[in-house]
Amino acid sequence: MLRDRPNVGQAPIGFAWYTRETWERLRESADDREALDDTFEEWERQAVGAFRELESIGRSVRKVPVDIDAVVAWCRKRGRRFDSAARSEYVAQLLRRSADGRTQPDHPGQ
Repeated sequence: MLRDRPNVGQAPIGFAWYTRETWERLRESADDREALDDTFEEWERQAVGAFRELESIGRSVRKVPVDIDAVVAWCRKRGRRFDSAARSEYVAQLLRRSADGRTQPDHPGQ
């Protein structure tokens, strides 16, 4: 019964996932860099904790690798700031498109 499993049918949550190199690029490029963790290690510790917490309550969570140049271009095309709201929307679009069998969000030129 779906009632007994409240998270069944819920869309997975996409987590923007960074490598040390992409984290450094993010810190250099973000319009909201003051809101970001100071180091990759701080970000990674918090991200892993939040990821595990969501999984522990039964949510489907997916790590979504982020190409900083691609998301910056995506923001420019839309006249948006490169901030947390834009990054979240971009990751959600990546996740939806991967579920549809497509691998990229609508980048400039697509």
